Amino acid sequence: MAGANMKYKDRVFRMIFGYEKYKENLLELFNALNDTNYTNPDDLEINTLDDVFYMKMKNDVSCIIDNRIAVYEHQSTWSYNMPLRGFRYTAELYNKLIYEQDLDVYRRKMIKLPTPQYVVFYNGIERRAEKEILRLSDSFIMPCSEGEYEWTATVYNINDGHNKDLMNKCKILQEYATMVAKIREFRQKGCDLDMAIEEAIEYCLTHEVLKDFLLEHKSEVADMLRMEYDEARTMNHLKEDYYEEGVKDGEMKTKVSLICRKLIKGMSQSDIAELLEEDTSYVKKICDEIGDNPSECDVDEVVRKLSKIE
Repeated sequence: MAGANMKYKDRVFRMIFGYEKYKENLLELFNALNDTNYTNPDDLEINTLDDVFYMKMKNDVSCIIDNRIAVYEHQSTWSYNMPLRGFRYTAELYNKLIYEQDLDVYRRKMIKLPTPQYVVFYNGIERRAEKEILRLSDSFIMPCSEGEYEWTATVYNINDGHNKDLMNKCKILQEYATMVAKIREFRQKGCDLDMAIEEAIEYCLTHEVLKDFLLEHKSEVADMLRMEYDEARTMNHLKEDYYEEGVKDGEMKTKVSLICRKLIKGMSQSDIAELLEEDTSYVKKICDEIGDNPSECDVDEVVRKLSKIE
């Protein structure tokens, strides 16, 4: 699987930010994301859960940050299922909290829960925006009222050169991004993975990028980075995904064009739905995007707006 091949970066990322001895890195990252100024790393409690780590402030300062549980995940490949993963992670954390505090969810009195924060740091090869908010509701088969059931994943692009404000606030994150960028740079120059890793680490040491961390863990980091990383195979998987998306877009264009023609002929939405054997609410959503003048419909624009329906 491509995700497994690229997992080396996840592991180094977790080592830098998730190890107890480097809690100051996590505190710096939290401050950068939330515009806070906490200074005592010992106030952090770190735990790992299914390849992510979460952080909560101990009781003596939790009230200052509104009892927030921050769940941070790193991703090398793009996935629209990030909100679903974050939802599941946080549900597990709440279950753990309820169990440890022996809380009764059937009691009348409301149980107060720490406010969740789910952030994904993305540095894959697919071009993405600086910051994106992915919503769980986009996965729902049937639409629901806006905000009725919602969960979000805030995704930051941490590839080198992106989110400069965040990087300036969190130097260690910026240096991590530089190291990954250098590995890619040396791969593109024709180096095999081992050589690219060695060259990238030497560059970082020479330019004082993650210098203290790499001096202490150079061999360990190199071993992590040597996990199988077949970028060509990853690109093939991405191309397959793009092909499938292209087929889906083609089918949607055909459907939108057909609906436009039927609307021009005066057919009702319910009749169109029956003709296409589609749900009436689904056809209505397409018709709403087509607008009042189907003869001037921009099919490509309608498909773009409807891309989250399918």
